[in-house]
Amino acid sequence: MTTVLSPSLTVYLFFLERHLTDKEAERKLVNDLGLTLTAESEDGRHYEGRIGEDIVVRLRTRQAHDNLVVRFDLTLEGERPISGWAHLHRIWEEMSARWDGETGTDSLWGVSLLYHGTLPKGVTPQRLPPPLDLPPDWATRLEATAYGWLSVLGRSGLPSSGTSRLVNRYLLLIPAERAEKVARVFLEPLTQGMTRIELYFQKALYHGRQQILVSQALGRATLSLRQSMTRAVSTLDFSNLYREFRELEDISRLLMTVLNQKAHAEMLLQSLRVNLQNFEEALEEVQFHPALYESERARLARQAEQLESDLRYAETMLQSAYAFQEMQRGIENNRLQRASVMLGTAAALLAGITIFNSFLDIWALILEGSGWSLPPMGLRMGIGLLAGVSWPLATYWAIERRRKMVILWVCLGVLSFVLALVSTLWVNG
Repeated sequence: MTTVLSPSLTVYLFFLERHLTDKEAERKLVNDLGLTLTAESEDGRHYEGRIGEDIVVRLRTRQAHDNLVVRFDLTLEGERPISGWAHLHRIWEEMSARWDGETGTDSLWGVSLLYHGTLPKGVTPQRLPPPLDLPPDWATRLEATAYGWLSVLGRSGLPSSGTSRLVNRYLLLIPAERAEKVARVFLEPLTQGMTRIELYFQKALYHGRQQILVSQALGRATLSLRQSMTRAVSTLDFSNLYREFRELEDISRLLMTVLNQKAHAEMLLQSLRVNLQNFEEALEEVQFHPALYESERARLARQAEQLESDLRYAETMLQSAYAFQEMQRGIENNRLQRASVMLGTAAALLAGITIFNSFLDIWALILEGSGWSLPPMGLRMGIGLLAGVSWPLATYWAIERRRKMVILWVCLGVLSFVLALVSTLWVNG
């Protein structure tokens, strides 16, 4: 027996944005394939058609959070030879080239291909010839699941491959007695079953691939910060820090770089964990727990642990860098305080000179034309100096809220007026 019932190829395309909002590009693609719109909603559209007389085509789109899922179904109806999957694969390659040419796929980050078909009653995989250029022992690699015999045909686009798209390829052979339930529960729904499982698995793989780059960037930033702090500890004169402010500025700049990379890594870690959790829930929802996911799931868990470890190390470096940042703040505050003292001193000096001159001028104006004589110049200047110093200092201590000092200098200021009066009476008495 070399035939299967309704051999099909289901292709899941995952985009990072609404890629089919360009109605002209979508219409041209649909027209080229000869598809007819059968249903439309806010979440997506359904199209159906045929290629030739024997291949049934369905195209469905659905918005899934921040992703767009586009699903192609190519089906050969009836009982067909095992070579039907290879024929459908060639058709898909032609459609894929057309998709790239008509719509552009810059945001296409994941592709999953599921070759599936129903085995006639009484037929087991061991009685079939190798499909899709598989080796002769292909049947020994099949895994028995509740939905049929399943095998991974290949995965590409993983971190070591250097490609931009993640591509998963599977083969599913369904026993005839389970075909209806498998289609209804596992294959057909766009919101559960294989679609949901591959969506979150692909997203987890996508974020897992980013983990390598993010960890490297965080590691470089953290290393630069550590080296800068090490140099600072060995070269800074901590007794005269305000003269070596540039090195602390470099540490502050590197600190901001680490904080930025750390935030990126934290968001990636959160996304990776969420998608792994959603993937586990999707498997549990349909009671589908094949071993084919185990190695990648374990690798993704290790990547999450590694990223978490990198974040802990970065946090340790940040805590050390905060001490240098506090030094920098202290120096900046000290500079501001020095500048404030210098400005206050200059203002007090100018105020004192003004009070000194005004005091002497008022003294002279009061006695002008009265026939009274002014005290000697030296005495007047001494009393005027006391007035010029006492009142600015009284104002300064008032700002500092030093009550006793305010009373002292106010008293000295009043004393200067008393001395001016007494000296004037003494000279003219």
